[in-house]
Amino acid sequence: MFWRSSDPGPHKPLVGGSNPPAASSLFSGYQAEMDRRKTLINEYKQRKIIGGIYRVTNTCNGMYLLGCATNLQAKQNAFDFMVSSGSCFHYKLKKDWAAFGGKAFNFEMLEALEKKKDQTNDEFIDDLKVLAQLWSEKLDSSKRY
Repeated sequence: MFWRSSDPGPHKPLVGGSNPPAASSLFSGYQAEMDRRKTLINEYKQRKIIGGIYRVTNTCNGMYLLGCATNLQAKQNAFDFMVSSGSCFHYKLKKDWAAFGGKAFNFEMLEALEKKKDQTNDEFIDDLKVLAQLWSEKLDSSKRY
């Protein structure tokens, strides 16, 4: 709170009431904020983790990049951002990205896989790698970046 120092009389606050807020109301506000944070953290930890296999296809020449991600939605968002900002999504695409532009590429989610509650991140990544290998065998390898 700011006080007038040039006033010779009794000091009055420039802003707000004359009494500072009670300590108990400050504590209850702090406690409410901490409870809200705990709730948000719990919701974050309880969310479903969806990973999977994706393909980025060059629509001009049919070449594609096959990849796996532990968070497919985040990968999709990254691709969309890269296209809108003009940045290259993956180093293997750099030459064609520069030649054709980001709008010439298409992001496709091929298969989604939900992480199990008792599964570690390493186990989840291993499952995604196996799934990526299966997709790699299905697709034409001559068109792969």
